[in-house]
Amino acid sequence: MAYANATVSPTARLRAAAGVIAIHAVVGAGIIAGLAVTGVITEDDGGLVAYFNPDPPAPPPPPPEIVPEQAEQALAPITAPKPPIEFLRPAPVEAAPVNPNISDVVVLNPPRTLEIPGPEVIMPTPSPSFSAIAASPRNGPAGWITTNDYARSDLVRDREGTAGYRLVIGSDGKVDACEITRSSGHSTLDRNTCRLLERRARFDPAKNDRGETTVGTYTGSVTWQIPER
Repeated sequence: MAYANATVSPTARLRAAAGVIAIHAVVGAGIIAGLAVTGVITEDDGGLVAYFNPDPPAPPPPPPEIVPEQAEQALAPITAPKPPIEFLRPAPVEAAPVNPNISDVVVLNPPRTLEIPGPEVIMPTPSPSFSAIAASPRNGPAGWITTNDYARSDLVRDREGTAGYRLVIGSDGKVDACEITRSSGHSTLDRNTCRLLERRARFDPAKNDRGETTVGTYTGSVTWQIPER
């Protein structure tokens, strides 16, 4: 740029031309360096003066965006690598050669039987066994009924006969019941047979296979015979 002034001296013109050339040189250097330079050119008493104001510095670039997975990886603690695990193999066992002349067999590492204690079993104590015993007369059948037990009516009518009976003996040895199993032929003789046996007969009670007294039975017969006069 040049400003013509007829009143300006040649020396001032020379200064103005030199200022213009200097301005163009500075602008060209700014373009080459990639800088945007702004300025104002003014005229002073001594000639043209250029004032340059560089643009403010560019703002810093934004921080890079962090993906959540990368953030977790970045925050994960750093652990030292684990050394490889070495497995120790036992040395092979070499069996001795078999000698055909030896009859004994040697077993290497025989299997062990694991014994687990179980609950203690208490075996019941067997109770002593007894042989069952039937009721037996204590005071003897011969004295239970005699000829003196004849009723007068039976003597007058000459009633005779044999009556068979079956007695039920209680655990106390007494007769609990009497049954005529074979009649004498006369009801009066049969009734007197049971009546006298229930009153007079005594027994050792029967016992079961545990030795305990129990109810038993007894069978017999009575012969009614009128004595000779």
